[in-house]
Amino acid sequence: MIDYHYSPRRFWAKVNKTDTCWLWTASKVGGGYAQFHTTDASGHRQRYAHKVSYEAVHGLVPDGMFLDHTCHNRICVNPDHLRLVTNKQNQENLLGAKSNSKSGHRGVHWLKRDKRWGVVVKHNRKAHSGGQFKSLDEAAARAAELRNELFTHNDIDRMATK
Repeated sequence: MIDYHYSPRRFWAKVNKTDTCWLWTASKVGGGYAQFHTTDASGHRQRYAHKVSYEAVHGLVPDGMFLDHTCHNRICVNPDHLRLVTNKQNQENLLGAKSNSKSGHRGVHWLKRDKRWGVVVKHNRKAHSGGQFKSLDEAAARAAELRNELFTHNDIDRMATK
């Protein structure tokens, strides 16, 4: 099933199983992801703990595929909170705006010349304009609507519209 050796007992001893997320209590790497030490043919190796958990239950993650935390909790190792996705799908399910956002909303930026909020959502390397708005709330709502039209894995936007 998996192509490396690890001690399941040692692995699960580092997990705090709550009602929803299963929280990793040991070491983490940059970006806040949980890490776990394993051994493979090339020797000792650090792996993402959520990947070890997923592979223990579902088998190896195919080359070119990624795991998406549907709960958006980077230290969660609950295999039920992980889904196999492409890189594009993983990027669609981001939580919140990028750290350099002036608006605090994904796809919304200030147009200084027009004194309005602009909406642009990128999909498959193409920019899709959602228009201009006087209100930040209107612009944020339009950006979410446009993401729902274009994206397949943007759970946060879909939950907000239910």
